Amino acid sequence: MSKDLEVANRYAVALFEVAEDKQMTDQFDAELAIVKESLDQSDDFRSLIENPTITIEAKKQMLATVFGGITPVLQDFMSLLVDRGREDYLVTIIDQYLKKVKDARGIADAEVYSVVPLSEAEEAELSKAFAAKMSKNELNIHNHIDPSLLGGVRVVIGNRIYDGSLKSKLKDLERQIKL
Repeated sequence: MSKDLEVANRYAVALFEVAEDKQMTDQFDAELAIVKESLDQSDDFRSLIENPTITIEAKKQMLATVFGGITPVLQDFMSLLVDRGREDYLVTIIDQYLKKVKDARGIADAEVYSVVPLSEAEEAELSKAFAAKMSKNELNIHNHIDPSLLGGVRVVIGNRIYDGSLKSKLKDLERQIKL
């Protein structure tokens, strides 16, 4: 784990513990998703927040103005990051926090590659089947189209790959014939 990720993870763990302690996990989850989306969509705003030439007070004022509607605890958290010179970690901290929430809820993300778009029923079936294999309650399916698979699906969950594509099966058959 990189040093930056370690730092972000420590803040995310602390924030997650506060959210659970205050029973505000759902609210923090929703509000932090909005903060992340805002920072991801506006490179100019993100650059201002991360700019070392802008004063701490100016950065705190910008964050308070833009995100004035969020929970005071989260506003205080962002102010703390600015005070400690960690505002450039905010998006990474949010990503780590959201991962912790998903883990706590038993949810994982799955990248599913198929030749044609999957129907909602097919996504639900894949989610149910692979969630059980991964000891999760639910999988968020992200469907990607890959015509080179020829048929079937390839499922990537974390660092695990389940390849049930026709292309993979043909390669396996080719290897067996060569033996």
